[in-house]
Amino acid sequence: MAEYLRQIKDRAEKIIDFTPEEISQITPDEIQRIFYDLQIHQIELKMQNQELRSAQEELTRSRNNYHYFFHQLPIGIVIVNSTGFVEQVNDTLLEWLALDKAQLVKKHFSSVIVDEDKVHFNSRFDTFFKSPDGKSMILGLVARKNQPLKIKMLGKKVGANDAGSSDVNQTLIITITDVSDLTETT
Repeated sequence: MAEYLRQIKDRAEKIIDFTPEEISQITPDEIQRIFYDLQIHQIELKMQNQELRSAQEELTRSRNNYHYFFHQLPIGIVIVNSTGFVEQVNDTLLEWLALDKAQLVKKHFSSVIVDEDKVHFNSRFDTFFKSPDGKSMILGLVARKNQPLKIKMLGKKVGANDAGSSDVNQTLIITITDVSDLTETT
């Protein structure tokens, strides 16, 4: 920290364009006015610093709340890119699949789909990604002890939505609901 403050002071001294002769010609009234202005500026900086700290604390609280809600929801959530690779996943889905985050993030989502549903997923993914509204998929996922987990997927596209923007900068938030009980009774 001390090194950082020294670097800031050095940069500030390089900006000053007063020569020693000019400084010696400043009147006492001008010195008093400059001193007053510096005190005001110092108080303003302290107030701004406090506002920045408060904003940082609020951002931290908000991020912690988001993190808690994202991971503790009673549904699985996975965020995939336009090619189907997982960018984020919540703890609920990881628990259902008995996986660690590293085993799913940066992997293609189809890697956790049961073999008999992979073709269905892969054939519908592009359409589902491009326009997920009103669409769903019911698939089996490979869960604990290789037991299939019947799920329903719904999606919401997020990211650049400008007209003509490519899917490359967009992601799809997929909510995953366990429908095993529903499919067994029908």
